[in-house]
Amino acid sequence: MSKKKLLKATLAVHAVLATLVAIDARRQGRCVGKWVAVTLLTGLVGVLVYARSGGDDAVPLDELVDQVELE
Repeated sequence: MSKKKLLKATLAVHAVLATLVAIDARRQGRCVGKWVAVTLLTGLVGVLVYARSGGDDAVPLDELVDQVELE
């Protein structure tokens, strides 16, 4: 697979994930724009952070970001 095709596929997957996150965020009354941006930029990581930050045992986004170690 060429780099161009891989980039297009990655962008498409990120767009689909962001759409799913936007739908769920609207249903739950959460900030849609912030989560769409996070998901578009990070893909599956954004979805995991979104999922982890919701619900009864919610962890604030800034705490989750502090836990991420970039190498």
